[in-house]
Amino acid sequence: MFELTQDPKGFVRLKIGGKIDEAEMKSGLEAFLAVVEAADKTDFLYTITDFEFPALQAIAVEFGYLPRLFSSLPKIGKVALVAEQSWLRKAAEIESMVIPGLTIQTFTPDTKADAESWLTATS
Repeated sequence: MFELTQDPKGFVRLKIGGKIDEAEMKSGLEAFLAVVEAADKTDFLYTITDFEFPALQAIAVEFGYLPRLFSSLPKIGKVALVAEQSWLRKAAEIESMVIPGLTIQTFTPDTKADAESWLTATS
């Protein structure tokens, strides 16, 4: 599952779950990049449920998109990651530390309302 929807509060909801195959990775990345490239800055509520590692072919597709993904980084605003697995939250925290300009705050599913509040708060 790879779903993108615009939230009326001004951010984009990105939901990922289950095992992602090659076709779903391609269509999901195209949809993600279309959203990011269409705006000056986009904030995301990124929810991961029932995570399974993507199929090998899906990972190969993602590698092909890396140049576009990296060039889109300046257009990504705040990212609130909601995930049950602590290792996914830790990986996102590390990613936020090592990628300049990327701001990721992590939350557990029971604090999803806090994630939305963080995204909509004015800095």
